Amino acid sequence: MSSIRWGLVGTSDFALDWIAPALARATGSTLAAAISRDPSRAAAAAARVGAPHAFHSIESIDTSLIDGVVLVTPNSAHAAGAIAALRRGLHVIVEKPMAHSVAECEQMITAADASGRMLAVAHCMEWAPPVVAARELLTRGAIGSVRSARIDASFLAEPGSLRRDGVAPATGDAAAFGALYDMGVHAIDTITRLLGPVARVQSVRTDSGDGDAVAELELASGVSVHLSSRWSTDENYFEIAGDGGALRSNEWWGRDFAGHLELERSGVTEQIALERANVYDAQFAHLSSCALSGTTPVTSAQRGAENIRMMQAVVSAAR
Repeated sequence: MSSIRWGLVGTSDFALDWIAPALARATGSTLAAAISRDPSRAAAAAARVGAPHAFHSIESIDTSLIDGVVLVTPNSAHAAGAIAALRRGLHVIVEKPMAHSVAECEQMITAADASGRMLAVAHCMEWAPPVVAARELLTRGAIGSVRSARIDASFLAEPGSLRRDGVAPATGDAAAFGALYDMGVHAIDTITRLLGPVARVQSVRTDSGDGDAVAELELASGVSVHLSSRWSTDENYFEIAGDGGALRSNEWWGRDFAGHLELERSGVTEQIALERANVYDAQFAHLSSCALSGTTPVTSAQRGAENIRMMQAVVSAAR
C-alpha cells in the first residue's frame, strides 16, 4: 500500500474547503469518501470534493475501501466517533481538541491500543512556519536560556456566531471556556512543544460567561508563561525571552501562510525568512506516512490528551 484512503467525517465548509483538499493533495494520502448522518448530504459532499464514495455513518463504511477517517465533527462527538472507527479497524485523525475530558481521551487511547491502529490529533500548528523556525532556533540556543514566554491565540467571535456556537455543547467546561478549547489548545500545544511541559497553573483570570481565559503558567523548566485565549479580541502573538535574546511573532498561527518571526539579540533585530506553507498539507503527509509505516505520529494521542489535561487544570484553577 502506497497511500492511505481517508474518509472525511463532517461536511462543514471548513471540512470541505480546507481539510478535503489537503487530504487529496498530501503525499501518501487519498481522499476516498465523505461521511455524514444525512445520506444526501454525504453524497453531495463527496461530489463537491471529488471523493468516489459516500457513507451515512462510521458503522456503514466499507472497510475494504477506506483505511482511516478524519473526524471534523463537533467536539462533543470526537470521543464516540474515534472509538467507533477504531473498533472497526480504521486509523483515526481527530480534530483538536482531542475530547472534552482526560477520561474521554483515555477511552480513545484504550480503543487505539486494542485495535492496533493509529490515533492522532490534528494539532496542525506543529507545521506553522514561525513555529518550525522558532523550534530550530531554540534548539540551536539562539536566545540562550529561556526565562519567560507569552503566547496569545484569540479569535474575535461575537455571541451567537457560528464559530462560538459550533465549538462547544450548551453545558460543561467547553461551553464556559469555549475560547480555551478552540484557540487556547493551539497555544498550550505550541508553547509546550517549544519549551516543555507545564508544572503548574499559577493563576487564571477568566470571564466564563464570555469564554475568555488568561492564565499564568509555570513550566517544568521553571519558565513562566503568560497565555491568553479569548473570544473578545483577535490575538496572534508570541514572545520567548532568554538571557541571550528574544524570539517574537505577530503572526504565528494560520492555515496557508508564511507568518512572521523575528530574532532580537544585543539590541539588533533580525527578520527570519519564512516560506509559505499550508499546515494541513504537511500534517496529512506526516500522519499518512505514520499510518503506513506504523510509527508514532508527532501529534500523538498522548500529546492530545496532555493538552486536555492542561486545559482542565486551567479550568480547575479558575474555579
